[in-house]
Amino acid sequence: MILAPIALFAYNRLWHTQQTIEALQKNELAEASELFIFSDGPKSQEDTEKVLRVRGYIEKITGFKNVTITKRHHNIGLANSIVTGITEIVNNYGRIIVLEDDMVTSPYFLKFMNEALEFYEDDEKVICIHGYMYAIRAKLPETFFLRGADCWGWATWKRGWDLFEQNGSELLNEIKKRKLQKQFDINGSYPYTKMLENRVRGKNDSWAVLWRASAFLKERLTLHPGKSLIHNIGNDNSGTHCKVSNIFDTEIANRPISVQRLPFIESSFVREEIERYLKSKKASFITLIINRIKNFKWVRIAKYMKEVIKDLIPPLLLRIYQRTTTNYGFFGNYSSWDEAKKVSTGYDSNLILDKVRDSMLKIKTGEAVFERDSVVFNTIQYSWPLLAGLLWIASKNDNKLSIIDFGGSLGSTYFQYKNFFSNLDDLKWSIVEQSKFVTCGKEMFEDDQLRFFYDLESCLEQVRANVILLSAVLQYVENPYLFLEKIINMDFKYILFDRTPFLEKGKDRITIQKVPPCIYTASYPAWFFSKEKFLNLLSERYKLIAEFDAHDKTNIPSVFKGFIFERAE
Repeated sequence: MILAPIALFAYNRLWHTQQTIEALQKNELAEASELFIFSDGPKSQEDTEKVLRVRGYIEKITGFKNVTITKRHHNIGLANSIVTGITEIVNNYGRIIVLEDDMVTSPYFLKFMNEALEFYEDDEKVICIHGYMYAIRAKLPETFFLRGADCWGWATWKRGWDLFEQNGSELLNEIKKRKLQKQFDINGSYPYTKMLENRVRGKNDSWAVLWRASAFLKERLTLHPGKSLIHNIGNDNSGTHCKVSNIFDTEIANRPISVQRLPFIESSFVREEIERYLKSKKASFITLIINRIKNFKWVRIAKYMKEVIKDLIPPLLLRIYQRTTTNYGFFGNYSSWDEAKKVSTGYDSNLILDKVRDSMLKIKTGEAVFERDSVVFNTIQYSWPLLAGLLWIASKNDNKLSIIDFGGSLGSTYFQYKNFFSNLDDLKWSIVEQSKFVTCGKEMFEDDQLRFFYDLESCLEQVRANVILLSAVLQYVENPYLFLEKIINMDFKYILFDRTPFLEKGKDRITIQKVPPCIYTASYPAWFFSKEKFLNLLSERYKLIAEFDAHDKTNIPSVFKGFIFERAE
């Protein structure tokens, strides 16, 4: 592994610099690393003595492979010092680890930085490795990506630093042009846009907000640790740009952070936790309202009061409200599928795939335990009859289960029940889905047990399945009875249905399902079936083993059912 050079930027704070160096010396890779220290010149006569004391200390530093010191004769400012220093190092070495004189590191900081630099060196999507993380109470993944770049104990490559844009006006105009202010500010939880505006107006000298904006607009990602490797000791009013604050206090990791391959997407879970943490440090609800009233004209108070309240309503309460309102659910009694389809948005939207993918990644990485219809939950809601049916089928097949999960999304049911299948001698779970889902599934979720296929025919060419599962899928098939006949003719040993809607009385009905925006904005045709007609179609070739109720509820008089069928010999 090629160890990156360390660039440390110091000024006039002797105690802070000592703490930073002493912690860095305890890193296991320190003795093999080259350290470059950039000492800015004094701003005034008063600062001269302080700067000289710092320089007297850094000239005696040991514990590194080499120590190279650059002393500025005049004060060029923090931003200029950092930008010129980083540019010099990356142009010569191709990569860099950056610290300022108030960053106390974990003993495992250099290990994480160097391993991540090596691991993601050729991945253009990754622009930065970061060492700091807020003191968030929720359990975070070992590592994760966030959009943009950060500045408290970080590393990058020349290819990443080449994207750094120093023209703040261009960055600010692009953010406003693309209406990204809220996203750039982590949903309004931290005033990055205001910082950038002040940078443009000359009210601050922040290079970091330029770095963050440059990476953010290029849609690049930064790798973060779930446990902080950095504690910033500079928020004590001793620095030029940092005032007294304890909201950034955190405990540093006392163990190594492992670097592993991750999908190149931002962790929405962590972003939301950061937003929640930062907002919890803000003023109280009443103070927020008062500030809104003070800062805006009376004619706009109602609008901003609505925004404040919406931001502070817990997402769960908002979801309950939206699900109980009459605007969402199943509506209409259409004469044909085409008629309903014309007034629907459809199910093949990229938005739906993005929401489902993000939710399933939380399940895969352990950020959540259960997903349904792209909504994540902290507890799993099981269909015990379905699980019993699958285990019963496995028991009749030498403790082996090979299942085709038709319309199985990105593995919702598989991840829901996989722990119960750990004692099976063999498990093969094959999902047949829309092409977009299959492509995503193959890239991010497929493994030896879970596989994805574009159609039933190609799946059956490669998989000998003893059961097909249709869970919450038959109602979204345009010609469900023709599809059922196709399934029956494929001669599966077992057919399982779950979460399938049946009318309490009457014939089949075509409706439009309108999805609450808290899940995603969409609408699509959906069937409600005649139970008698449904059972009659299957009764000639299959024997009904079990019938059970599903958990789903809706606004139409109906019941969601599950069935286990075995082929009649």
